[in-house]
Amino acid sequence: MQKDRSLSILEEIEKRKAVPIPRWWFRFKQFGFWVLAAISVLTGAISMATAIYVFLDHDFIEDHEYINRLFIERPLLADIISSIPYLWLGALALFILVAFFGFRHTKKGYRYATTRVIAASLFASLLLSLCLNMVDLGGYIHRFLIENVHVYNKLLYTNEQRWTRSEKGLLGGKIIAHNKRTHMLVVKDFNKVLWQVDISKSEMQPETHIVPGHFVKMTGLKTGKGTFQALSIQAWEKKYHKRVRQSKKIIPTNKQPEPLNH
Repeated sequence: MQKDRSLSILEEIEKRKAVPIPRWWFRFKQFGFWVLAAISVLTGAISMATAIYVFLDHDFIEDHEYINRLFIERPLLADIISSIPYLWLGALALFILVAFFGFRHTKKGYRYATTRVIAASLFASLLLSLCLNMVDLGGYIHRFLIENVHVYNKLLYTNEQRWTRSEKGLLGGKIIAHNKRTHMLVVKDFNKVLWQVDISKSEMQPETHIVPGHFVKMTGLKTGKGTFQALSIQAWEKKYHKRVRQSKKIIPTNKQPEPLNH
């Protein structure tokens, strides 16, 4: 009986022309699932780092005294909810699921509960994201996408959108040129529109540098097509990278010893 069964198995193997799978293939397959899980955790960490940057970059965190006029139109809670970077949180969820899939198909991955694997992947991504944001990776990714991927700015409610509302007296962007003699700036906003900005009557926050290539946020009045009268200027920088200010003294822009750049 046993001999007949063995014979039938051999005949079936020969019929299907089956060949033995080498051990190295199984090891390579296991290694591939580990790599998939690791890459997914890393990309999840990048997504979380960018999400943290986008959310904390909003001015309701620290600079809301400059945008109180917006909160008259929209309650603070609604503003916070709309500022949540759902796109990056969705990407994080996707990468966590891929990491779970990869880990579950490793040699001993089936032994662990689903909730434990997902929680561990999420915690690892969070820990890595905090490390990545120490080198400002989230900010670099966000700024690169803002400047180079037009559709990206339409998928999120970002601080760049908040400061691209010249009709509401809010203008932000990159300084292209600074003429100290005429107290004029050329600023390119986040819609790539160039503005002639009069800063002769503006006040500048400490640690704000009027230098071509730097990003600034300005409050003031739109005076015409492509022209703006600035009343206050502050640097555009990550909130939790700012040093504690020792003084709240406002420094007039036209008294700053900035060089003339064209």
